[in-house]
Amino acid sequence: MRIAVLTRPDLFPAWHGAAVKIVRTIDALAARGDVVTVVTEDRDQYWRVDAAGWTAVPFGPRFRAVEEWPVLRNQSRAARWVRRAGFPEEETILYRPMFDPAWWARVLHVSHVERIERWQPEFPGFVVPAWIARAAFGGRIAVGTHNAEFDRLAQTNTLAPARIARLKRLEAALLNRADDVVVCSPRDRERLREAGVTRPMWHVPHGVTLAAYRARPADLRVRYGLGGGPVLFFHGTLHYGPNRDAVEFLARTLAPALPRSASILIAGVSPPRELGCDGPGATVRFTGPIDDLPEHILAADVCLCPVFAGGGTRMKLLEYFAAGKAVVSTPLGAEGLAVVHDRELVLAEREGFVAAVEQVLWDTAGRRRLGTAARRWAAGYDWRAVGAAWQAVHRGAGADFVAEVAVDAHLPPRTASKPLTLLFLINRGCNLRCTFCDLWEGKENVGLADAERLFEEARAIGTKTVVLTGGEPLLHPQFFEIVSAARARGLSVNLTTNGTLVERHWQRIVDSGIDSLSMSIDGLPPTHDRLRGRAGSFDQTWAALERVISHSRAGGGLDPCVYFTVTRENVGELVEVWRRVRQAGARFDFWPVNDAPDLYLRPSDEPAWRAAVARIALEERDVAARAHYYAESLGYHRGETGPVRCLGFVDQYGVRYDGALLPCCVWGGDGLAVGNVFTTPLSTLWRSPEVQSRRERLFQAGCTVGCYNHSLYEFGVSTGLSHRVPPVQGE
Repeated sequence: MRIAVLTRPDLFPAWHGAAVKIVRTIDALAARGDVVTVVTEDRDQYWRVDAAGWTAVPFGPRFRAVEEWPVLRNQSRAARWVRRAGFPEEETILYRPMFDPAWWARVLHVSHVERIERWQPEFPGFVVPAWIARAAFGGRIAVGTHNAEFDRLAQTNTLAPARIARLKRLEAALLNRADDVVVCSPRDRERLREAGVTRPMWHVPHGVTLAAYRARPADLRVRYGLGGGPVLFFHGTLHYGPNRDAVEFLARTLAPALPRSASILIAGVSPPRELGCDGPGATVRFTGPIDDLPEHILAADVCLCPVFAGGGTRMKLLEYFAAGKAVVSTPLGAEGLAVVHDRELVLAEREGFVAAVEQVLWDTAGRRRLGTAARRWAAGYDWRAVGAAWQAVHRGAGADFVAEVAVDAHLPPRTASKPLTLLFLINRGCNLRCTFCDLWEGKENVGLADAERLFEEARAIGTKTVVLTGGEPLLHPQFFEIVSAARARGLSVNLTTNGTLVERHWQRIVDSGIDSLSMSIDGLPPTHDRLRGRAGSFDQTWAALERVISHSRAGGGLDPCVYFTVTRENVGELVEVWRRVRQAGARFDFWPVNDAPDLYLRPSDEPAWRAAVARIALEERDVAARAHYYAESLGYHRGETGPVRCLGFVDQYGVRYDGALLPCCVWGGDGLAVGNVFTTPLSTLWRSPEVQSRRERLFQAGCTVGCYNHSLYEFGVSTGLSHRVPPVQGE
């Protein structure tokens, strides 16, 4: 794809965050095979960027002569229009392209010569020349916003409310001329939506070059004549309002509160050197712009982000994380990053910032823990991943960025027990009346639109498999449309059914592309029919199983499996059902009934249970490997089992027809739901502090809801640990 980036001219050296963001995004797109041209105010040349690097391309003499026409040469006229529109004097560089015919001519010329298909204006003011070029050549515009600009101006300038309101309307009008709008934080999206932006908006944050943070740390104490105490570090474009305010806070509020041996080192262009001090408080030193930023960050003891205004993603925070540094930041400073705050950094508002710094500064072990967690998290924000998100937007397949960070980063080392699996309860209501289930009561169906949005989000967080269950899922009026929606998004689909409706829907099941089909058989015919609440249900399910097996053997897919729920009424039939199923050619899995005390195994049933497990284990290696799990299940039925650990919210998660997000398929478990995926995107919930806290609690402290199923032995397979919660040391 051929993309034109329209942007400010001060890209090199990349000493400020906007330049770094623009240059690195261009590099990432080029590395993924796109050819990117970069158009700025430079009247002599533009840049062509591909996998080989940046090449300056001079404008030909004929076009240079065109640029000297009076109407194109007079940039001061455009600057006057910028001021008349209400923008501050210092914003001229960002909004002159709206009124400058020379800008329009350059973009039209480059678009023609380079055969541009997509335009990427950086900042709203660059939309106008892109809009003109799109009208001439067709294609799409994806505008990159660095902030909600009107909001930034309101926070950092003393502009009258009426003037801010006018700029707000103008910004919305500009962004609505694009096909897509890319924001740096969810908060920016909210502010722009409130301002009237109606175009699709995608959250793609800044990134970081992780490899740069493997350099040798600089010797800051020698280079700057610092004392022997800890070094605190902050950097940015220091004439930018929020950074200027941060520097003043560091010099006037934080520095006097720290021991004399500590030093605050501040790097960046335009340093307010009058704030540097060597008085009774900590020394404040300004380095000016530096070319070896990673080396400086690596050498610091603590990094700071006391930002109280602005928007977007703080690139400096990603850089501190990539270096593995302990960070103290304001909540606004951490905006745009999906971090688990108490793991990766310490957050404090203005009033508590000094105390938070003091606490971190003298907790050496705590600093190491913060730094390790921060670097692990930063791995998901490599520019390559950011480039992939931008490329998707340009191809019309935009989605919110999801950091490629393992959600089990704070858990002990393990191997995945299975591909990430969504257990999706698409309905209540069933044609059977099982004695150990209540999902046949009532009638509820998930909406197709909700299911489609969920599958998009599921794919975004790395889900590979969706299990469609119910109730009886084949009773859902749009069941096959739901299957198609999942398959269209690359998800493997399992249907878990009682089997009695398979014959009725057979051809549609075959045509749908379902990958596997699981049925429940809970005993020989009389027992199964009694437990399932309907005569003849065994025969229907067995006939369906034989049809699926025959289809599978003929190469038609639909990998078949039978589930057996063990109760006091059918434990004596477990071996016979297992034998019949295996001889027929299907896989077989079994576990003790859950949450049905009237069907639990009694002491008199235990010998039959042990004998059945032992018999099946002789021929099934997997059953032999989890013998301890089956033995401990007797304690569960006796009421002796305490909390059990599982991989809920790690290798699996459940979503109910009403949108409730759960760690598993215990659909009615009190207190298990954490949010609703129909009101908050799954990708947001999945990495939220609330879900992370529940994830860690399930892994470490266990669950007391009372389930006992195959997810427990998956825990052992993944971790090598018992699903039983270990006793507290000393007990």
